[in-house]
Amino acid sequence: MKKIFIEQLRDGDTVGDFFAVAQCERKTTGANKPFLSLVLSDATGRVPAVAWDNVDRLAAALQPGTIARIEAAVGSYKGELQLKIMDARPLKASDKINPADFAPKTPHDVEHLYRQLLACRERVTDRHLRALLDAFFTAPAFAEQFKQHPAAKRMHHAYRGGLLEHTLSVAQVCLRICEHYTFLNRDVLVTGALLHDIGKLAELSGELVNDYTTHGQLVGHLSIGCEMVAKAAAAIPGFPDILKWQVQHMILSHHGQYEFGAPVLPSTLEALTLHYLDMLDAHVFQARAAVDAEQKEPGDFTKRVYGLERAFYKAGMPGGAAGGPVAPAPLEAELDVVKDVPAQATLL
Repeated sequence: MKKIFIEQLRDGDTVGDFFAVAQCERKTTGANKPFLSLVLSDATGRVPAVAWDNVDRLAAALQPGTIARIEAAVGSYKGELQLKIMDARPLKASDKINPADFAPKTPHDVEHLYRQLLACRERVTDRHLRALLDAFFTAPAFAEQFKQHPAAKRMHHAYRGGLLEHTLSVAQVCLRICEHYTFLNRDVLVTGALLHDIGKLAELSGELVNDYTTHGQLVGHLSIGCEMVAKAAAAIPGFPDILKWQVQHMILSHHGQYEFGAPVLPSTLEALTLHYLDMLDAHVFQARAAVDAEQKEPGDFTKRVYGLERAFYKAGMPGGAAGGPVAPAPLEAELDVVKDVPAQATLL
């Protein structure tokens, strides 16, 4: 059984335990010396690693997407922990491991989250948009995959259940912002929020070591999601083209800028709103995760957060699971639809 997890590693430790191999790449130094550059993972996170000796043998033992037993020294490189691998072997049939030890997952109950997502769907009253949402979220196979899928490979909600957690958070904020900006079309905005990342079901593998699929790399989740909506809308009698185009536009534009992969810029009020709320949820998650993870580290600020290009002030941070959301008061509609869920458990 696995005994040491990545979150427990400290500079100067030595470790002999099982890790998932997220990445393993053979490289050479300027002096033409071969080495392996790796990323290892488990249920608590990821850590870079390097192997300088026995490169060919270790490369065979450290195949990406597998679990290996690794002997290593814990050091640091550019201010971050790094493992120096001294030996490794592939997983044996006789090894006793728990697969859950290697798959990061949401700290929340996915069944509870999914009931809340269905409660958001209940707020959509347009019969065509409701039928579109039902085509996805009431289909058992889709629902089971959606409950377990990650939202990203690395940047935010990059764990099992992360796609559901992120989608629900964005949809709930969209519902709330419609109470302030009453001119927004709530049905269109909430539909776009619930469907904006469905293409990630095909873009990301969602396997032990989550990575991009061939489909995902060639087409991308924006285009994949757009195609999924077109196919579902075509099966709904009388589905208006203008509604279909608005939902597709929200999916295609929610990254907000061409340089971030959006093929079109947000050009409806609802698309613009979705873009900013999607970005807000992702960025707050990253910042919160960094602050939470470094509460016990010295200094008033976190290390520079990759992707946000800044450090964050740590003082006054409430406790809780790393990167977990703060629970606000629930939406009234959620209480009406989900009567068995305690109010304080509501996710934002």
